[in-house]
Amino acid sequence: MNVTSGPYQGRRAGAAISVAVLLFTLTSCSGSEQGREYATPRSVCGVAVDADALAGFLPPGNKVTAKATAAPPAATRCTVSVDGTPIVRTAQEWWNDMSVLEFAEGVTLDEVGHRTDDGRFAYSGNEAFGKTEHCRDHHDRILYTAVRATGSEHEDAAAMKELITEYTDAVQRSSVCHGSSTTPAAGG
Repeated sequence: MNVTSGPYQGRRAGAAISVAVLLFTLTSCSGSEQGREYATPRSVCGVAVDADALAGFLPPGNKVTAKATAAPPAATRCTVSVDGTPIVRTAQEWWNDMSVLEFAEGVTLDEVGHRTDDGRFAYSGNEAFGKTEHCRDHHDRILYTAVRATGSEHEDAAAMKELITEYTDAVQRSSVCHGSSTTPAAGG
């Protein structure tokens, strides 16, 4: 009997294809990590970020940089680039008091489908927005935050929630919130 023909031939071929697809998938995933010649930043322009959450949005490459970018007077912005291509942008912006969804609608045209129960954070698979607590300037404006990974092909709402939460908490602890140009709100 020829073992390469008959009813088992189709099963063996199917198993071989499944193994080949699995190996290709594993190689592709590990290739992305192996193709990353840089360490994922733990801070972006001096503000702490969740490196594990950020890593998923950064592509393979040789060099990552974080550089302050031009912004209006009431804002601070930073761009994270890989090999010169902008991938993630962060922002800290002073605005009159509004909900985080109103802030998000003012800075993005995309749908922000998730919001935390406390209403301080709104996020999607590649963008997230936050509202600080007790960060007010001398004009009684509130400091809002944004992390936008619009240069990434990756989308992960849970990772964006982690990024915006840690980023906003770090901003709240910084001199931007508690420095000489700001006055914390009552109770802060």
